[in-house]
Amino acid sequence: MTDTAFASELMQETFPIRAGRNVKAAIGDAFSALKQRERQLPRAVLRERPRQWTERRVRALWNREARRVDHYEIQDLTAVAVEEARIERLRLRAREERLAAILAAADQGELGSAAGAQGRSIRGVDLPGVGPAEFDAEADQSEGWGQ
Repeated sequence: MTDTAFASELMQETFPIRAGRNVKAAIGDAFSALKQRERQLPRAVLRERPRQWTERRVRALWNREARRVDHYEIQDLTAVAVEEARIERLRLRAREERLAAILAAADQGELGSAAGAQGRSIRGVDLPGVGPAEFDAEADQSEGWGQ
């Protein structure tokens, strides 16, 4: 596998194309992440590099059009991939906790403990057959239309 193919695959795995993110958006996300990484580097390191990250360079790597890939570019891509994986892991952990809370609330609702204590509505969702339905005569709008 060539360095260009490796860089392209690494970038496309880190910033995949999905619903809501086309190729242009993925390249833009990759470019902004690489520029952010570049801004965090010391000035001495930046002086040793022959070039900085540009959107054109990122697009050339994405499309496998680059003739060569320098070592520092692979290092930056790897560091960005690790950071994106860390962020994705945190997102997945937070989503898992939210889903577990929803499941726990649903289990309590099915057992009747939460439904009996709170009446006919749990978190604003009407549950049919739970508690007596209250009728509000003032809220009835079935009569008086067109008058």
